[in-house]
Amino acid sequence: MGLRQHPGPLAILGCALLAMPLAGCTLTPLPASSFIASQDSATPHLPTGSNLLSRGSPPPAPAPAPAPASASPPSPPLSPLALAMQRAGSHYERGLQAMRSGNADQAEWEFDAAFETLLDISLAGQAPASRLLGTARLASLPSFPWPSSLAMPPRSFAPEPAQPAEAEEPPLEAPALLGPEDLRAMTGAHPDAATPLPEPDAASFDVPIVFNDQVKTFVQYFQSRKWGVITRAFERASRYLPMMRRIFREHGLPDGLLNLAFIESAVNPRATSRAKAAGIWQFIPSTGRRFGMQTSWWLDERRDPEKATRGAAEYLKSLYRMFESWPLALAAYNAGEGKIQNAIQRQRTRDFWSLRLPRETQLFVPAFMAMTIISREPERYGFFPPPEEEPGNETVTLRHPTDLRVIAQAARTTVEELRDLNPELTRWATPPGLTQYTLRVPPGRRDELLEVLDRIPPAQRVTWVRHQVRKGETPATIARRHGVDVQAVLEMNELRKRQPLKVGGTLLIPASPSGGVVADAAQSQATRRAAPPAPLAGRYTVKAGDTLADIARAHAVSPEDLRRWNNLPRDARLRPGQILKLARSSQGTAKTALRSRGDSDSRTAQAPADTKRYIVRRGDTLWDIARAHAVSPEDLRRWNNLPRDARLRPGQALEIRATSS
Repeated sequence: MGLRQHPGPLAILGCALLAMPLAGCTLTPLPASSFIASQDSATPHLPTGSNLLSRGSPPPAPAPAPAPASASPPSPPLSPLALAMQRAGSHYERGLQAMRSGNADQAEWEFDAAFETLLDISLAGQAPASRLLGTARLASLPSFPWPSSLAMPPRSFAPEPAQPAEAEEPPLEAPALLGPEDLRAMTGAHPDAATPLPEPDAASFDVPIVFNDQVKTFVQYFQSRKWGVITRAFERASRYLPMMRRIFREHGLPDGLLNLAFIESAVNPRATSRAKAAGIWQFIPSTGRRFGMQTSWWLDERRDPEKATRGAAEYLKSLYRMFESWPLALAAYNAGEGKIQNAIQRQRTRDFWSLRLPRETQLFVPAFMAMTIISREPERYGFFPPPEEEPGNETVTLRHPTDLRVIAQAARTTVEELRDLNPELTRWATPPGLTQYTLRVPPGRRDELLEVLDRIPPAQRVTWVRHQVRKGETPATIARRHGVDVQAVLEMNELRKRQPLKVGGTLLIPASPSGGVVADAAQSQATRRAAPPAPLAGRYTVKAGDTLADIARAHAVSPEDLRRWNNLPRDARLRPGQILKLARSSQGTAKTALRSRGDSDSRTAQAPADTKRYIVRRGDTLWDIARAHAVSPEDLRRWNNLPRDARLRPGQALEIRATSS
């Protein structure tokens, strides 16, 4: 559902700005009217094997007739670069017209055509533009109006101003198995005959499998270019597949359909597409609501693995009833029911392999079949997935909004682990306005958590700001003043978007706490607000190989503090030479002083006496080892200097320390 992406105007702008100064060319400015050229002169030469020639690509829209010839003297002949820019501009203008008329297929084709035209520019028999970029020197740029319009998009296409980012909001972007670059690489590709593939037994699958050249090409692509992505997807799937298989069987669906989750999101609850599809099953908001998944500022149930799986099962079942064919049902899952129905009626065939469909949908079904073949016998294709085991989580019903830091402290776990267990939570607290909310917690922590929460008044479980309404204020102006999303203010106070506010009334404004977990959960909010911010202690220059965890440990601070001080997202990648701000903390100063006496002495003094070593066995995951030794995965990572995406190797030694009860 989330594969539909194309380069679009910004990518074309990048190529245009890079291509124009090639080889020091200076072009005569052309009038804007010259960019809508006749079909004969404006149609670009398409290279063989280009994705523009893929099956199902719509033909270019007819260009307007040329204007009558004027009596002005003939203009000098245009250079190859000018002609290419002219052709690209013609495609770009037609793409904008198609976008305005709602024809997404035509718009995508036109933008792709403009993009490819710029990439294939050839100057006086030299190499294409993509090869000349490294040797190009800057020259005066030609006065082309369409690159300027790209830099300043029309008002109807300009994005809304971004709201201030919330400091505690977890990352919502994650790579899926197939992105736009993969689709481009696979268009027109053929299997490598030098690498023969074992023939699967198609009769042994519970969904239709065709082992044609497209499917073989995807199998080889997954074995090579996508080996790491699929390996990590198998690791994530080991937690979710037992639950997903149970739900699909309850709905009478074949197990093979579970492989759709690999293609959609690489089994990642946090995956988000550019089309705003989210979760393991990549539901867009409207389809999510259709199957009972709420989406608010606080909560996105499309990321809830269990609720989204139930929605996917219902959706797939309804698609199969509609098309009576799994390949067509899967194509409809990607492109929408209406598009597949229209294609069947227009082309008078129900054979998926004969239908002319959008490029991504044509590749979507072969990719699913390739993944189904691999997951049936992963070792045969070079993969070694861990054993499936559903985590024995416990659930707690909360009747008041509660800060995840408070829950983490009370349950002796981490905020990161709570977010891993509850990926539908998009903020730092459970959603307000609900009479009850069911939260997943690590096994064995439920009773302890409830006992601690009983001692904390509901008003002190989460931080709010009370705002007194002044004359002329609206929810939007109040939200901007406090740097939060207006939707959060509306939902918190049960207001409608244009509802007038009563002057002198009070609104609750969500305020994410900026500090760490408060040791005393009953500490007053006034005390927290009065605490001055930590002054800057210095800066750190990132070196090659540094990770956020390493830097935080070396300076006796938490990775969360480093992210907050430097406005880093949770999935930020550090670059050598990058400057990070460091703030003082009393605990940090003491720990740093200890470290300065010598690493070996410090480790000896701080390491507990009852430290054990565990040798990783084949199929072990960090989650399994942590559960077996009654510790958290975050502790294992910290004790062994492991990054969050670490892959364990058989024979690897891990340090496991005793934890206080």
